[in-house]
Amino acid sequence: MKQVYIERDVELLEDVKVTLEGFVVTMEGKKGKLIKDFENFKVELKQSKDKINVKSYFVDKKKKAKMLAVVGYLKNMMIGVTVGYTYKSKIIFSHFPITVEPDNKKRLIIVKNLYGGRKPLVVPIVGDDTTVKVDKDDVIIEGINKEAVGQTTANMKEICKLRGKRKKDPETFMDGIWKWASE
Repeated sequence: MKQVYIERDVELLEDVKVTLEGFVVTMEGKKGKLIKDFENFKVELKQSKDKINVKSYFVDKKKKAKMLAVVGYLKNMMIGVTVGYTYKSKIIFSHFPITVEPDNKKRLIIVKNLYGGRKPLVVPIVGDDTTVKVDKDDVIIEGINKEAVGQTTANMKEICKLRGKRKKDPETFMDGIWKWASE
């Protein structure tokens, strides 16, 4: 059954400057600036002094999910421009020592000697503001865009996926770079 309309308010933080032009939301804070286009979500956005009103008409399950996704995106953008996001991954190996070398200028992470492989594996760093650094056996990924930081972490995990003959014995081959904390 469809509802006539549903609306949610997103309270704005004091130190965040928000600009709304049509469906494009720009948030600016002490960490940086994020821009997101919500045109494909088919919601109505209105900005007042201290909040953004998100409204959708003739709502079924899919429209409600889209509207709540917009609310989540707005909250994540506010947290990102004020505090930022940090994901930590642990380098784990048993036989072959893995080395991870981030290159923030070329926007790449180079993983060497995974499962004793001779060919280095290359992981792209997603997002312009995402930075990667290695501290002993931790890989620290930081940025203001939660999607970009999460996708970079997921790409690192994906290259460690067991393939070929190693796939048959996952208990023996547990080497890789695994996420263990997020802030």
